[in-house]
Amino acid sequence: MGKVLLCMGKYANIPYFIEKVYMNVYCVEELCYCLIQNVHMLDEEIMDDRLIHWLRNECSLPELADGLSGRMGKEHTLGDFLGYILEYTGYGTGQEIAWIKGELTNGEGRSVFEKKKARADYFVKNRRYVPALKLYNILLEELPEAEGLLRGRVYHNIGIIYARFFRFLRAAESFRLAYECSGEEESRLAFLAAARMGMEETEYIDFAAGQKDSYALCLQVEKQVEEAAGRFEATEESRMLFTLRVCKEEDNTVSYYEEMERLTGELKERYREIAAE
Repeated sequence: MGKVLLCMGKYANIPYFIEKVYMNVYCVEELCYCLIQNVHMLDEEIMDDRLIHWLRNECSLPELADGLSGRMGKEHTLGDFLGYILEYTGYGTGQEIAWIKGELTNGEGRSVFEKKKARADYFVKNRRYVPALKLYNILLEELPEAEGLLRGRVYHNIGIIYARFFRFLRAAESFRLAYECSGEEESRLAFLAAARMGMEETEYIDFAAGQKDSYALCLQVEKQVEEAAGRFEATEESRMLFTLRVCKEEDNTVSYYEEMERLTGELKERYREIAAE
């Protein structure tokens, strides 16, 4: 039998919104889960009276709220503050809580720009591409010119987002800027790959011929394209498309257009999901 977890306090009528991870929580257990899952996203902004007020009045946990009030001074770290919540609720093992405190302490050495990038990276990881793109663009405006490596990595991730939106030429431009800023070969390869996906074949051949010292990388891109095509052929989607081609060739237009309408509807819905705010 699995371990039984007893809920503490009450379920809130008004949720607590954790801005760093763009999430509402309705009880202290949800709060603890969110803290553990997003430990690298958090900073001292969560050490505020709003959270203490919510725990006291919405969750009916005055003792926890009082304990946190005593950990608001400059002599207390983020690890002390959040660790107390986990220890008080008994959410997580002692080893997990010690690990979280250590991660929060290590994160204190990161620059404000690295933390902001981590927030945007979190959204990308969870397929929240629109808010991620907004955060990356804000970060680009704030980054000093001296932060070339970090700027390059931001541009690289912007390129990934555009590629997932099938805007390959826009992605290629972002990867180009990434390579110019960071000099990382991964961005140069991604630049060529995005251009390959966004251009007609003859256009890409002319484009590739004009890329100095990129012959080996262009060959690598072609190899990746061939491998991707091979992997796709083994998928259920490939077999389904083959069946549709047969239906069309045999003039079974009713089945063909019904299935095409269903498939395009699913693809549109997926695109709406990843393009949502």
